[in-house]
Amino acid sequence: MNFETPPLVETFSDQLDRFIELEVEPLEAEHDQFLGETGEQSLLDADGRVCEEYLSVMDEIQRASVEAGFYTMHMPESVGGGGLSLLEFTMMMEHLHDRHPDGFHEDIVDLLSVTPALLPCHDDEYQRERFFDPVMDAEMHLCFGLTEPDHGSDITHMETTAERDGDEWVIDGTKCFITNSTFADAIMVHARTSGEDGDPRGISSFLVERDNPGWQQGKVQRAMGGDVGRHAFNHFTDCRVPAEQMVGEEGRGFMDAAMRLVGWTRLHLTAKCVGRAQWLFEQCVDYAKQRTSFGEPIGTRQSIKNMLAELRTDIEQTRWLYRHAAWRYDQGENPRWEQSAAWLRGGELWNRAADVAIQVHGGAGFFRSLPFEGEYRAARAARIYDGTDEIQRRTIANQFLDR
Repeated sequence: MNFETPPLVETFSDQLDRFIELEVEPLEAEHDQFLGETGEQSLLDADGRVCEEYLSVMDEIQRASVEAGFYTMHMPESVGGGGLSLLEFTMMMEHLHDRHPDGFHEDIVDLLSVTPALLPCHDDEYQRERFFDPVMDAEMHLCFGLTEPDHGSDITHMETTAERDGDEWVIDGTKCFITNSTFADAIMVHARTSGEDGDPRGISSFLVERDNPGWQQGKVQRAMGGDVGRHAFNHFTDCRVPAEQMVGEEGRGFMDAAMRLVGWTRLHLTAKCVGRAQWLFEQCVDYAKQRTSFGEPIGTRQSIKNMLAELRTDIEQTRWLYRHAAWRYDQGENPRWEQSAAWLRGGELWNRAADVAIQVHGGAGFFRSLPFEGEYRAARAARIYDGTDEIQRRTIANQFLDR
């Protein structure tokens, strides 16, 4: 294993910085009402959804990102992507997030639309033209309908069903906590088509378009922090979908779509956490050098030194944990326990970094004039989505207990 940053990643990182400078920062200056301590007030419309003006800015960034090669850099070259390995891509994600969180840079990629779960659509001419190509060109946005009101970690017990009726499938059920569902053009819905509760076999995946009358959106779910205005209850009642909009094979949607994403998602999310934590750490170091109390910089206090030393150590441990797991993934292995270990530590790291940043900045860190309280709220979700801390610990333990 080579511990040096690959030259391709260094080149891409430099190009990404240049892209942000030329394409993203001018839009941030033009639409600064969405940024800063009052930005959230402008971001949402009267119904609590992301407003159309912001969505148009997001679309502009993503179309430019397609042209620059960043939007699909993580997809295989065989389907028109950039062909980055998972290790290379996670390193890019760490670099993308190692900067001030109050900006539009996260819109450069859409990792809920452009995912490996979409790859089966490329092999089907109808799905490639109707869904895959528009998604790759940032002309269509997807969301991922898996979680239900009564089923999160136990998702294989889902109550959403789909029954065959001639040339259609009829979907009934409710999904919740679905990120980007308030504006997505289509949703990949997972529903049981056969099998028993708890069996991952028998769960199929379907692409449902926004104008389908059987897909009705309910209450918008107001998030504690982070991606506000993007979540809602999604109800499917007698939702009729053409048979050709089933993704992959019948009964294998959970295994071939949802489970295909598990390791990939957990590792790029861990990289995001490392990037966020690195930026928070650097802000703390700068502040500790400048802020004085009792006539000395607070960085001379042993208590501050201890906090920063522990945080820096945690960052480095988590960085190499996710990179090793990504490297193994690229070798054709699937170390599920190691992916879970990385994500467990990644979520904890982001939470701890935000907490340390507030503590080091004292009273100022508690208020919205600085970004740290927002990071504190956003980081908390990382210990829940894509598998709770408890699920990660169970996955790790089962590896060694032969479960």
